[in-house]
Amino acid sequence: MKANHLHDLWSSPDNTRLTPRQFSFRLPTHIAAKIAALCEMYPTKNRTQIVADLLTAALADLERNLPVSLGPLTEDQHIERLAAEQNGYEYEPVHLANRPRSDFRRLANQHFKEIEKELGNENPEQLYPPLLLSPSELQTK
Repeated sequence: MKANHLHDLWSSPDNTRLTPRQFSFRLPTHIAAKIAALCEMYPTKNRTQIVADLLTAALADLERNLPVSLGPLTEDQHIERLAAEQNGYEYEPVHLANRPRSDFRRLANQHFKEIEKELGNENPEQLYPPLLLSPSELQTK
C-alpha cells in the first residue's frame, strides 16, 4: 500500500462493524464474476469486506452526485440580510440543503439509528450532520 492511500483508508467508514441481520440477494452474473475476481486478487479480504468497500465507494459517489438545492431562508436570515445590505456589508446566508441529497441523508440517519439500537447503542450519533450550504457553495457542489 502506498502512503498516499493511507488518508483514504483511515478516513473511510469502519466496514468491520457488521449489522445484526444478514442481507441476502442475488447478483447479476457479470457482477458476481467481478466480485469473485476481486476476492481472488485480494485473498486477505473476504467477500463481505470487498462488497462493503465497493458499496461504500459507490454510495459516497452517489451521494456526492445527488441533486441538491437551497432550502428557504428563515425570518432571522431575511432580517440579517437586510441589515447587512443597509450597512454596506455583503451577506451570504447559509441554507439547509434541500432534496434529494438531504432526503437521502435524513433517511440514512433514521435507518442508522434503528440499526444502532438493534446493536444495543441507545444514543447513537447521527451518520450525517445537517447539510448547510451558501449559494456560492451550491455552485461548486
